[in-house]
Amino acid sequence: MTLEDEFGLAAERYVEMQGVLEEAQVQLSDGSWFWNGGDVLPVAAGADAFGEALPGADDDNSYFFTAGRILEPEGAEGERADLDPMIAYFDEKGWESGSREIGRNFEARADSGDGWWVTYTVRPNGQYSLAVYSEPFWTNDSRALFSAIADRDPADFPQESVPGEYSPFPSWSDPVQP
Repeated sequence: MTLEDEFGLAAERYVEMQGVLEEAQVQLSDGSWFWNGGDVLPVAAGADAFGEALPGADDDNSYFFTAGRILEPEGAEGERADLDPMIAYFDEKGWESGSREIGRNFEARADSGDGWWVTYTVRPNGQYSLAVYSEPFWTNDSRALFSAIADRDPADFPQESVPGEYSPFPSWSDPVQP
């Protein structure tokens, strides 16, 4: 594939990830969620990738996407039971899932079976996070793809938004940022 073709495919994957995130968010709240940084840029997939590793994949030839949001429910204190709505959602979808205690936090994680992982973490400080990760994708050159996207991305994301609102993926025809 050409870099432009890979760019277009990355844009499709980005939009798909946002749909997975939105559907999971509304299981918990359709109100405002805080952003945990931007979502647009791919991450080199090497050892940090979720899901099944691609044989021969490394930071140079594969990438994944991730998006996260933070919710601070009124009166939340990080109770294990606060995972229940997300676990019920995972079960309803028929996704392979599990939960665990990590220090003082609790986490539920699911594999969608079609390339996406969703994690929901509740913390005693009342800050709950939801994250979506893709399994790794092949690329000819992850650095070139990252640069092609970053150079066209104005890196303009909100501090908070409701489910379904996200930064648009840049277009190949967008001007390269200085």
